[in-house]
Amino acid sequence: MLRVMSIAAVLVACGSRSPAAIAPVAAPPAAAPAPVGAVEPAAWVDTAPLEQDLPRLVDRALAMYRDIAQALTGDDCAAAAVRLRGLAGRYRDVVVANARVLRDGRARQLRAALDAHGDAFDAAAQAVAGAPAMARCAPDPAFEQAFDQLLAPP
Repeated sequence: MLRVMSIAAVLVACGSRSPAAIAPVAAPPAAAPAPVGAVEPAAWVDTAPLEQDLPRLVDRALAMYRDIAQALTGDDCAAAAVRLRGLAGRYRDVVVANARVLRDGRARQLRAALDAHGDAFDAAAQAVAGAPAMARCAPDPAFEQAFDQLLAPP
């Protein structure tokens, strides 16, 4: 249960790629169509860092929680560990932003932002805690390492 509570604290920090990670794309000539996947600079210029955008952080944390619960379906420990490792890269920004919020002494603001989604977080936490792989695989070293990598603070 303590592990589930620590997951809750970490999951609050969900977010998307930082603006610095997205290279602006030069506008194509007027006659040419925009390349597939082109990002308009205005789409990211005004985006605050995840740790400064608590509603976005909470949304990403909830998505991470739900993805963790999904990764823990079934009872194959090796497969669950692989799925958790995949989530570690996808949600690293959440873990980092959460650590920054806590380091900056803004736990109270984070808690207030989380309160609006309390029922959803409770349901996700229960899904994680009650997942077949959680009970079966907790003693497995590879599973434990993957779980810890996902939630390890920077």
